[in-house]
Amino acid sequence: MTTLTEDDVLEQLDAQDNLLSFMATANDILLQAIKNFLPSLFVNNDEEIVEYAVKPLLAQSGPLDDIDVAIRLIYALGKMDKWLYADVIHFSQFYQYLREQHEIPRFSDDITWDFMSNVNSITTNATLYNSLKSMKFADFAIYSEIRFVTMIKTGLALAVTTILRELTP
Repeated sequence: MTTLTEDDVLEQLDAQDNLLSFMATANDILLQAIKNFLPSLFVNNDEEIVEYAVKPLLAQSGPLDDIDVAIRLIYALGKMDKWLYADVIHFSQFYQYLREQHEIPRFSDDITWDFMSNVNSITTNATLYNSLKSMKFADFAIYSEIRFVTMIKTGLALAVTTILRELTP
């Protein structure tokens, strides 16, 4: 499994032009990070255990190939803070919600703001969150919607990179 650099992650997320594709990419990146993190929980570099026990668990269609299952296991083992667990679950649930919608919400829609307002890695960054909040509730004669959407994407991308940093074994 390859590990993406922060620049790779930001580049992939920035390339997405709608909220669903952004969240799909974020979900894939988070799952990859979780799958890279999981082996560190099971063994002390025992190649045999990794090959015959851990790899099948992490294989595509394996039991830990689901972000919700894998993240719950990590949290249950006490290897992750509650805020981090909540953020990953929140990203996963929002992505699942978006996949079920007939019409994809936009970055600037209230549902996206509600999602962001509940992501710890965004709300604890006071500078970012207060800037987003002031733009959200300002008259758009002052701020353009394009600038607001760019800030939303930036905030979401920073949340993903913050989560990734915490999932580095």
